[in-house]
Amino acid sequence: MQSPNKPPILLMAAIAALPPLAIDMYLPAIPGIALDLATAISVVQNSLSVFLVGFGFGLLLFGPLSDRYGRRPLALFGLSGFALSSFLIAISTSADSFLLFRLLQGFLGSAATVVIPAMIRDCYGKDTAKGMSSVSMIMLLAPLVAPLLGSFLLTLGSWTIIFTALSVYGLMLLVLTFRYLPETRPAHSDAVPRSMLGNYRLIFSRHAVYLDLLSFMLISLAFFTYLTSVSFVYITYFGVSETLFGVLFACSASALIFANFLNVRLVSRVGPRKLMALGLMTGLVFAGLLILVSLLKIGVYWTLACFILIVGSLGLTAVNADALILIEFPHQASSASAVNGTLRFGFGALAGPILAYFYTGTPVPVAIIIFCIMLGAALCQFFKYRQLKARAANP
Repeated sequence: MQSPNKPPILLMAAIAALPPLAIDMYLPAIPGIALDLATAISVVQNSLSVFLVGFGFGLLLFGPLSDRYGRRPLALFGLSGFALSSFLIAISTSADSFLLFRLLQGFLGSAATVVIPAMIRDCYGKDTAKGMSSVSMIMLLAPLVAPLLGSFLLTLGSWTIIFTALSVYGLMLLVLTFRYLPETRPAHSDAVPRSMLGNYRLIFSRHAVYLDLLSFMLISLAFFTYLTSVSFVYITYFGVSETLFGVLFACSASALIFANFLNVRLVSRVGPRKLMALGLMTGLVFAGLLILVSLLKIGVYWTLACFILIVGSLGLTAVNADALILIEFPHQASSASAVNGTLRFGFGALAGPILAYFYTGTPVPVAIIIFCIMLGAALCQFFKYRQLKARAANP
């Protein structure tokens, strides 16, 4: 059943933008943070993994709490925690406290972001993919501008100004959420498990979503492979400046926005399953082309063109995979969102070790890894298609 109270799209997108802002805004400041805190750059780089660990555990805890107690209380709690922890990071005086508060930032911030897919599911029902794309299309402005915004803030002061800005952003969202965000959680039926483990047991006992879950995990791994390797490809291998890197990164991020715009326009007519297949096929073609471009060493702009189309196809695929999973769980939408988010970041964390193992100093392994991962997701959807066809033939 759809909720009659639809929260403002802009506000939901602004809350959903917390993770990309917290991940991308401080990237230009990493050398300065290491110098100021008298530690190695690798220690500060690990703060990204620390944030993701906190975020993943937070999703698992807060998802079921949202299903039980409502979306609005968790959003208010999460935004308060994000604002406080961001301020604590800004006043950190040691590497240990910096890492600790980054862990806290990811953990508490997840309470706010985990409710957004659930609220979309509450309000849009079978049109969840359309609602997800509407929010994502706006939210994806965050990774588009975050590195550039971080670089701009560094011209005004030290790295602490970036986390102070994140704290202020969290407080602003807290005020807007208190004023404008309604409760959307549907009334629970007696059949809904009341415990956290009960929610997760129900989700993982639904065998029908396994192939979509695996597809979603592989798509996430492909995206994080791109995200982890892109600075090496552009800056280290091709030798572009940090400013040009920001522009090239923004070009790929803009492909995500276009993919979600396309999804909003088409998903009601075509359906999320077919658009997901279209995204996978497009991604496979251009991942294969990226392998060829890398082997022939054609140049940075051919690589950019391939990355733009690969990233766009991943965006089209991911939003529909996410929606197809959420549609299956109307009364456990936050728990299902937590599962999706945890698997996304957990599986995505494998990108670093995989890239390190196959490192050759060229973009070739990056292209091959992305191609193989997307081929795996395509095979999952092929078997899902056969499964659905067999079910339709034998109702």
